[in-house]
Amino acid sequence: MLIAKCRNAAAAIGFAALIVSGCSLLQSSAEVTPVDQQFMLTAASAGTAEVDMAELAQHQAGDPAVRAYGRRLAQEHAAINEALTQLAERKHVKLIKAMDPADRTLYEELTHLSGRLFDREYLRAQINIHRMGNALYDSEAQAGEDADVKAFAAKDAPAGAEHLRLAQSLLASEGD
Repeated sequence: MLIAKCRNAAAAIGFAALIVSGCSLLQSSAEVTPVDQQFMLTAASAGTAEVDMAELAQHQAGDPAVRAYGRRLAQEHAAINEALTQLAERKHVKLIKAMDPADRTLYEELTHLSGRLFDREYLRAQINIHRMGNALYDSEAQAGEDADVKAFAAKDAPAGAEHLRLAQSLLASEGD
């Protein structure tokens, strides 16, 4: 429970911190506007966290369905990350493939859990992360400025919606 409360606050602060700090990471050589650069930088950080946490779930989850969910997320987010990397290279945006501080803290906390407790906390985290990530992708798809970046966000937004739905369903089946 404490992890969930801390995570909610940290996730909100972490996303805000990433957005604020991302301004100093914007690149003058990029062929997209700061709005689109910020989306790409934030999506890269979130995508890195998704893959790392999903790989952790494959080893520490107690429920085979949660392990399978982790496997699916690792594969799908790795593919999304690769597509984002290719897009960023075409647009001359250098991505930083590291978790933001909030996701890093959450990841470290999850490494100390296993079994049913891991399952519950991981799924709660996935619900929060996908709500924020889905909002990020939806916002870019609607209000982004570069047609290619907008198309990327629109194409991959349904995957995030499905990941959220699956996490909610799995958590409900856990009895939470």
